[in-house]
Amino acid sequence: MEMTKQKKIIGTVELIAAAVVLIVAVVFAPAYKTAVGEADSTAPQTEAQTQNPSETNENSIEAINNTTIEPTTAPPEVGAYTVTSNYIVVTGDAAMEMYSIAKQKLLDYGGTVNALAAAVPEVKVFALLAPTRMEYYGPEEYRTGSHSQKRGIEIAYGAMNDNIVKVDAYDRLSRHTDEYLYFRTDHHWTARGAYRAYEAFCASAGLTCKPLSDHEAGQLDGFVGSMYRYTQSEALKNNPDTVEVFYPTVEASGQFFSTPAMDDGKNLRIISTNINDPASKYMAFIQGDKPLIKMTTNVGNGQKILLIKESYGNAFAPFLLENYSEVYVLDPRQEGVKGMNLPQFLRDNGIQNVIFLNYMMAPSNSKYMNALNEMIY
Repeated sequence: MEMTKQKKIIGTVELIAAAVVLIVAVVFAPAYKTAVGEADSTAPQTEAQTQNPSETNENSIEAINNTTIEPTTAPPEVGAYTVTSNYIVVTGDAAMEMYSIAKQKLLDYGGTVNALAAAVPEVKVFALLAPTRMEYYGPEEYRTGSHSQKRGIEIAYGAMNDNIVKVDAYDRLSRHTDEYLYFRTDHHWTARGAYRAYEAFCASAGLTCKPLSDHEAGQLDGFVGSMYRYTQSEALKNNPDTVEVFYPTVEASGQFFSTPAMDDGKNLRIISTNINDPASKYMAFIQGDKPLIKMTTNVGNGQKILLIKESYGNAFAPFLLENYSEVYVLDPRQEGVKGMNLPQFLRDNGIQNVIFLNYMMAPSNSKYMNALNEMIY
């Protein structure tokens, strides 16, 4: 059943009704489906996103600051919107997942990052939690209070030890909300959004960040992604996205592997522009979700980094080539790498840096977190 509301509600009765709807959404919202990773022929379908409503409600009472968090650039007027039965908010020709804070899962996520850092103290560990489109472009009631992703990031980062470098991508993205940072028909950020997060990473890591204008650009038209798949909204179907791509400025090549042994390498297309399927065009970045990737550049500084990610990391990975001799990319969900010894893998390959990059739904996704924890603990 869909509920339709107006951005500005006039009248006492309507205000009360809006409050009741918000309380029901926070307290009783069931598990809803999300796509942590773009499904393709080589990657398994992702597990449904789970959110514990009672836990969320408890957290909203004891730990959540209900102050409205506004981005530096004022958010657009949302106008009329609908909330679907699987808790996706549709605003005109755009759709986005509803987020609610699950405090314990965020604390557990911080503990996972701490555990890897403790297992390999010689490795520098970064954490980057990426907010979703909802935080900057959604209705106010779904980006504040118990739905505030800024507050969720603060909870997770607060659980991480001082030796973890916490990347503030939130603020960087908030300063560019007039740009094409997120797709309208899909749950991912665009390459431009990923670049803004990469800027924040470089600032945290003390690295030089080349301007986006230094990169040769291309695009794929006609992308209609996961949000259309879950809503079947004609407004989304009739207003497809454009997938921008930005090529590395350095010489780079890569291979992908099915196991941690890395003995069955196949050539990797770091950027692909020959994808015709309208639903698959996010696979333009590192060919979608592979178990393990190794990319080598001519940077020549001897620095190596491992990116631990779900599909939000795909658009981010090519930018790392600008600063590292070797870039490894790991997707814990993929069958071939299940149960690998991650600390040993880092030592065996002389990797000095690790970045956990996940979007805000990932800490509550049991499939992703269980797989990641099995590699560390």
